[in-house]
Amino acid sequence: MGDNQLGLSIVRTGISPVSSEWNAQVSALRTAKSYGSNVKILASPWTAPAAWKSNNSRINGGTLLTSRYGDYANHLNSYVQYMRNQGVAIDVTSIQNEPDWHPAYDSMAWTGDTLRNFVRDYGANIKNTKLLVAESLGSNRSYTDPTLYDATARNNIGYVGGHIYGQENGPNLSAYPLAAQYGKNQWMTEWNYHEADGNGSNIWGDPTNLAAWNETLDKIMPSVNRTMESNWSAYIWWYGKRYYSFIGDGESAFGTTGGAVLKRGWAFSQYSKYVRPGYQRIGVTESSKASPLDVTAYQGDGKITLVILNRTTSAVNGAVIQAPQNVTSALQTMTSQYSSRAAQTTSITGSQVKVSVPARSISTVVITL
Repeated sequence: MGDNQLGLSIVRTGISPVSSEWNAQVSALRTAKSYGSNVKILASPWTAPAAWKSNNSRINGGTLLTSRYGDYANHLNSYVQYMRNQGVAIDVTSIQNEPDWHPAYDSMAWTGDTLRNFVRDYGANIKNTKLLVAESLGSNRSYTDPTLYDATARNNIGYVGGHIYGQENGPNLSAYPLAAQYGKNQWMTEWNYHEADGNGSNIWGDPTNLAAWNETLDKIMPSVNRTMESNWSAYIWWYGKRYYSFIGDGESAFGTTGGAVLKRGWAFSQYSKYVRPGYQRIGVTESSKASPLDVTAYQGDGKITLVILNRTTSAVNGAVIQAPQNVTSALQTMTSQYSSRAAQTTSITGSQVKVSVPARSISTVVITL
């Protein structure tokens, strides 16, 4: 949580179908857990062992043979217990990554009904973790509705989740009343988008590159804002360390320095560093002055935290935030094409905080009550 840290609190890892490979991630996951109890691990399988599938292959989809449902539950449980014995608690375990996508790499096909049947009949065999369904490619609810409608299956899961490929502006990135009805938080468990590089231009290591910043501000960050407005409770980006991601991987063709925080990382940290696990989203009433802005607000630890997107070409100066009681202190930081989580000036008068939001920026305001 220091000045050069991003505050990320969820790690997603894969579950290999080969148990002898599970040790490969132990060290990294232990390191993640060493940052405290707020760090959660989601483990997702891409496929069962080939011999348990209808196509006898790890790739190109293929379904899990019903005669192997028990074996698959034992496989997932064995992974969780193996990691637990290594000192790594697996907080959430997915049943399947992208059950509706069957590419020529590790994958496995399910339907909403077969996921329900598996979770209903075998979910209780997977111990010391909370289960998640269904990580559909585009958060297709036909993959989660059957589980939610079945009381036994529903009681065997902790979360519903999905990806937002093709849905960043689509109808599936929205509130999910059925999940809310049964108290199941929804996680966005994967998205990745990087078209600004075209055919591989060397832009990502330049913190002021306009194309990279425009994509981050106009395409990526609105998807986070929309996810939060839809009352989903987690947002997980694809690789954390990659040239188009949060931290540079050092790949020379794309211009990043290995280990260096990238502009997209600074932008994401306007959420992750300040909106901490356990905070609750609260409503915001916006005046006409704030109408060009996208604002979400959160409460926790005696603080109110606002994340403010200004995608317009005009600054909003002297905006007044009205808190419910007198304010003790206020902190504002801002990321833009030329700034990376830079401190901004605020002023306090009783229960009001005055801030300015630069054009083409994302800001966070933390109000201590």
